[in-house]
Amino acid sequence: MRSITRIAFALMLIIALLFIPQPISAVNGSNEQGDENQQPVKKYRIAYCETEPWLNYAGTLFSLVKGLESMGWVTNSSGLVYQEGQMESKGMWEWLAQQDISQHLEFIGDAHYTLSIMSETQKQQMLSRFANNTDIDMVIAMGTSAGVLLANDLHSIPVMVFSTSNAVRSGIIKSETDSGSNHIWAHMDARIYKRQMNVFYDLFKFNCMGLVYENSSVGRVYAAVDDALDLSQEMGFEVIAMPIKEPVNPNDKERYYRDLLAIHRELAERVDAMYLTMAPIEPTRLYELLQPFYEKNIPVFSQLGTEEVMTGALISVARADFSGIGKFGAENMIKILQGNSPQTLPQVFENVPHIALNMEVARKIGYKPPFEILLVADEIYQAIK
Repeated sequence: MRSITRIAFALMLIIALLFIPQPISAVNGSNEQGDENQQPVKKYRIAYCETEPWLNYAGTLFSLVKGLESMGWVTNSSGLVYQEGQMESKGMWEWLAQQDISQHLEFIGDAHYTLSIMSETQKQQMLSRFANNTDIDMVIAMGTSAGVLLANDLHSIPVMVFSTSNAVRSGIIKSETDSGSNHIWAHMDARIYKRQMNVFYDLFKFNCMGLVYENSSVGRVYAAVDDALDLSQEMGFEVIAMPIKEPVNPNDKERYYRDLLAIHRELAERVDAMYLTMAPIEPTRLYELLQPFYEKNIPVFSQLGTEEVMTGALISVARADFSGIGKFGAENMIKILQGNSPQTLPQVFENVPHIALNMEVARKIGYKPPFEILLVADEIYQAIK
């Protein structure tokens, strides 16, 4: 009789549990961390701000859209025109704004900003628009200067910062694991330039490495000057870092190229290796600007990557493409729009290394690449483009 009573009690308990109301999150299959399959109740309005037209920014934007498409937040982006090495993002943004390619996102046509062509008044108008927080749900920021400008508490719009040299050293975020702000997120790969210089030193065992940087605190970050100095102490070589004033407008470019060539001539007399930083150099001008190093048989390593190896640098170890960061950024973008705090999300993503080598440059400086380098190189160019 007792066993029958226990069985009846157990059955009553099971029936009671089945009829207990479930939390909404459990019914919908979501949780407080967000669910990528959860349907948003509105279209999120996206803005874009870049430091200047730059191939890394355009490539990252394109891959971010492709990443969103792979996760179902964008459909049919085949009409989005992009070519490797493209500098401009404006045309892509206009296309995104004109197409109905997402049930979740709206790319706002008049919310594409390029700081290098904006006046101080226009920048303040942009910041006021974000501070009012009435028509923008997220800002995609490209570059260190754009990140520095938008990483503040004058607004509460989530900002995702891509393509910075070092978001911690430039003050955009607090650390790799904590942005320090509830509405700021920034991609981090803090060791990328040290990895590059380490490979460069292992190949050539140079005594003195030269580099040029834009004469400002942000310019030092762009050029990884502090990384170079840190590594030089570890490895035992000298660094000569020379400042330059970058062009203030298109009419100032020729002055800039004259100054840069003069600096290269001076460095070629003092160094036995050159680390070419991400300066605003048109591809067609690189060959002439590197002549002083060819004449002295000095190897030139490109911080930027394949694009400069094609047009005159000897070697680079950089990202393979932008697809990895595009997917990583898309995953975090969706989580932020679903309510997750940017401060709690991962920021570190290390790009897959990609080795590029130019054999014509190697011949010009009398360098015979070891067989191991030829074996592992991803791209080998036989001529300077």
